[in-house]
Amino acid sequence: MRDRFPADGDHNLDSLPTLAMSAGTLGSLQLPGVLTRLRVDLMSYLRHVQWLRRAGGPSLKTLEPELGALQARLDRLLRRLQLLTSRLALPQATPDQPSVPLGPPTSAWGSIRAAHAILGGLHLTLDWAVRGLLLLKTRL
Repeated sequence: MRDRFPADGDHNLDSLPTLAMSAGTLGSLQLPGVLTRLRVDLMSYLRHVQWLRRAGGPSLKTLEPELGALQARLDRLLRRLQLLTSRLALPQATPDQPSVPLGPPTSAWGSIRAAHAILGGLHLTLDWAVRGLLLLKTRL
């Protein structure tokens, strides 16, 4: 994405989950909370990727194969997360609250900014998840 569309500027979407974790909170993480938070956040990112594929318009058509692959990977990751939760006999996450439908981007640049915001936020969320899960793995 960055090769085709440079990421100049700050790209945000208010509907994306906020990462409210810091390095100081890593020591107090608990497995059920981490898995629940990760599931909820990944479901949100999956909905955003699906929205981007539908509403991105012609400006993102060149990214369709990559967005499709990302959507498939998020689906697979969510299934594996559900399996892990079941194997560890952890409480199942509550059903998601209905999300507010996202409107179409206002312009081609709006689509590109939304894509950058979604991918940037997903990268941060996955980075946090890897760090948290690796830390928890050493405790188990």
